[in-house]
Amino acid sequence: MSGIKTRLVVNGEEIITARDPKQSLLQFLRTELSLMGAKNGCAKGHCGTCTVIVNGKAQRACLLQVGKLDNSSIETIEGLTKNGELHPLQIAFAKAGAVQCGFCTPGMIMAAKALLDQNPDPSEDEIKDALKYNLCRCTGYKKIIEAVQMAAAAMQGKIVLNETSEKGWVGEAVVRYDSLAKVKGVPLYTDDFRLGGALEGKLLLSSHPHARIMSIDTATAENAPGVVAVLTAKDIPGRKTFGLIVPHQPVLAEQIVRYTGDPIALVLAESEGQAEAARELIKVEYQPLEIVDNPLRALEEGAPIVHDEGNVLAHIKVRKGDIEAGFARADIILEDNFYVPSIEHAYMEPDACLAKQEEDGIITVWTASQSSFSFQEDISKSLGVPKEKIRVINRTTGGAFGGREEPTVQIHAALGVLKTGRPVRMVLSREELIKMSTKRHAEYLYYKLGATKEGVIISLEVKIVGDTGAYASAGEPVLFRSAVFSSGPYEVPNAKVDAFAVYTNNPPGGAMRGFGSTQPAVAAEIMMDRLASKLDICPFKIRELNGLEPGKQTLGGQVLDYSVGYKETLKLVKEALDKEALPTSKPGKRIGVGVASAMKNVGLGSAMVDGAWSTLKLLSDGRLELGIGSVDSGQGADTVMAQIAAQSVGVSFNTIKIVSSDTGLNMDGGVTTASRQTFVTGNAVRIAGIKFRNLLFKLASEASGIPQKYLEIKNNCIYDIRHQADYKISLPELARLAECRNFSLKAEHFYVAPGTKVLKDCSDNPEFDHEEFRLHFAYCYGTQAAIVEVDENTGEVCVLKVIAAHDVGKVINPSAVEGQIEGGIMMGLGYALTEEFKMKDGQVVTNTLKKLGIPDITQTPKIQSIIIEDHHPYGPYGAKGMGELPMNPTAPAILNAIYNAVGIRLNSLPVSPEKIKDQLFKIKEMK
Repeated sequence: MSGIKTRLVVNGEEIITARDPKQSLLQFLRTELSLMGAKNGCAKGHCGTCTVIVNGKAQRACLLQVGKLDNSSIETIEGLTKNGELHPLQIAFAKAGAVQCGFCTPGMIMAAKALLDQNPDPSEDEIKDALKYNLCRCTGYKKIIEAVQMAAAAMQGKIVLNETSEKGWVGEAVVRYDSLAKVKGVPLYTDDFRLGGALEGKLLLSSHPHARIMSIDTATAENAPGVVAVLTAKDIPGRKTFGLIVPHQPVLAEQIVRYTGDPIALVLAESEGQAEAARELIKVEYQPLEIVDNPLRALEEGAPIVHDEGNVLAHIKVRKGDIEAGFARADIILEDNFYVPSIEHAYMEPDACLAKQEEDGIITVWTASQSSFSFQEDISKSLGVPKEKIRVINRTTGGAFGGREEPTVQIHAALGVLKTGRPVRMVLSREELIKMSTKRHAEYLYYKLGATKEGVIISLEVKIVGDTGAYASAGEPVLFRSAVFSSGPYEVPNAKVDAFAVYTNNPPGGAMRGFGSTQPAVAAEIMMDRLASKLDICPFKIRELNGLEPGKQTLGGQVLDYSVGYKETLKLVKEALDKEALPTSKPGKRIGVGVASAMKNVGLGSAMVDGAWSTLKLLSDGRLELGIGSVDSGQGADTVMAQIAAQSVGVSFNTIKIVSSDTGLNMDGGVTTASRQTFVTGNAVRIAGIKFRNLLFKLASEASGIPQKYLEIKNNCIYDIRHQADYKISLPELARLAECRNFSLKAEHFYVAPGTKVLKDCSDNPEFDHEEFRLHFAYCYGTQAAIVEVDENTGEVCVLKVIAAHDVGKVINPSAVEGQIEGGIMMGLGYALTEEFKMKDGQVVTNTLKKLGIPDITQTPKIQSIIIEDHHPYGPYGAKGMGELPMNPTAPAILNAIYNAVGIRLNSLPVSPEKIKDQLFKIKEMK
């Protein structure tokens, strides 16, 4: 059938193809026509990143066979821009802030265009219905809805859209640095590019969750058609393992497999199909070992041992005051147990890597990560070559949320290059990524809380058992954060907390948005709500009574001295809620309101040196090249840095050109984690900008004879403030002047954040020492109220609205801050109601995006974001990070709202309709 011709009209151009008629439209567009706008997020029709318009209707291209589309008209994102002018939808998505990582954006825009072509003035519900097959993990959907509404208004002549930004300094909601490229669907992501003559790499993953490898026979696979090499652990010339903190996870397993995501062999072939076929020919003989898939079971005597040193990776202790004395004085004591599940990051872009060897012997690796520099180190150690021989370039990153802190295929791709001398391409399928990648830690939490009859907390005992999976990953620091944030944003004088990171035969528990602070927020806030209910105290009042403020101490004994906006978040959420006209409950459908708060560290803390480099230089065309080591994974870091650079130098945002996270061009900015980049890299950029500005003035002064004190920058020109008409020199003119005078117009700065200390064995700080107990240099705070409707017959929960107030220090970009709040809320909604990564007998059950329960646009509530600016004295212009925190209060606020609606407490997430129905039935039976 390969000779049968198919006629297509793609973006107005006739295409005749005789290719395999069973080839998917997505594959055809990307491989045959090099139209990379439609993305391959899952190949199952679950994500919508491949959406195009076929004969006037939005269709998922991965589900369509080319041979069944004869005489069809197809529109892709590339066809929207006409004569260099963007479509109103493209402009609206950029202006509304509806673009974050951007991987879902082309599909979203095409689905929206299909809607507007048929319905020029859709309602919000009609927009949601049209986009319900398109997932977004970043934005929370609110700004996507607003973008479609904005485009509809523009297309009807009600408003005028433009894509330009203003000066773009701190505090302005400028269009994101990279959003125009993303709305056009131009090649940006790793798998959008091809290397000539590249081999395709495929990994053979373990079929057993725990087994001893007795033998690996690759002979048949090596002789299969198209196969160039089959590599196993014996082919790794350097370190055979990797890991964030404990490097004991095998690059290719050699003796023991500990979960089904352990790779055993790498097949390198001329085509992807040949590599996949040969992979099935590898014969591995296993000796199955007993598995342990629950961390509580792993702690029991006689449990299967995952690692020789035992199943406990780490035991973190927090001790403060005397809990027994505290409980003895308490008028009320509450106890409860909680469970929060493992969660998949579910970023839309599957992991991919391109690698090749340059003429000078350097191996260049293109991939998405959260630190090119940490990947460079991992690759160099496994290949046994100096770091200078490895160059890692970060491609546009299609989401991360902590999931790209560790390599998946990057070491393997570079190893393939080293062994074959050929370029290598590796792309994980969604199923492979779900099987291999790290997850949010599932945790079991026990809480015992003692308080006075007035509601003042005086004693707290907590035990947390976290599932860190088969390898250490970030298990110890994640459980450390769970321990130190177990009290929430409240002062507790007496506390005993024990947190255990425990090995199992599940996928490794790694970094994920919130990094250990998310899990205890659920338990702590339900306990606060129970306390308020028991004492008949307003839930806002009881939080205000115990809340942190300057002069109070954290659980670790740190005295808070500045930028503590927690109580302001409480106040403003309550005020907004008081103004809210709540819907009335109807028969069978009950309305409930819940509140929850949270806090999160900014920066690494714990006595770790937290620093970053930044460079600025003037290009010949007058633009400023900003070099940073941070990664923009959709959170808007590049835009924030460009705004800080623009203000510190005094130029417009549009003059900044960013070069980031390239080990060959940049200096290290540290891992993009811990909400640290705005504070740490932001300060490096700010100070480098001041230095650069001074260099500009120095050059202009030397050339003109005008003292520097009389020079200023305005409209990207330097002028004499005394006689503006007499002297003015533009940035391109300064670049030429510098070249003539051999004057270096380049500035750099390495910024180190304020020092911190490790957690003390005892957190008692009676002297209120501000330095010795400083665990972190900054914290962010938030409060959210959720309004829900619970169907008593079906158990369905509809989140109607979330009011969210967050202390950000100083807003750099209001639209970006709102985007982080909205995206965090939607992720928190999924955590509360629908999401769970499930295993059974060591095998992955939830192996698709659909099974994982990722929220879609139809579940989007109304969101009211309230931004609080409690300036941090050491942050850039007073700013501090906040990208992770907004997820934390959402789930407990929803759970507290469910209780307020129907009177049931559910302490095990996710809260499915079945769980609610079951609890309501039990209550009914008791009556």
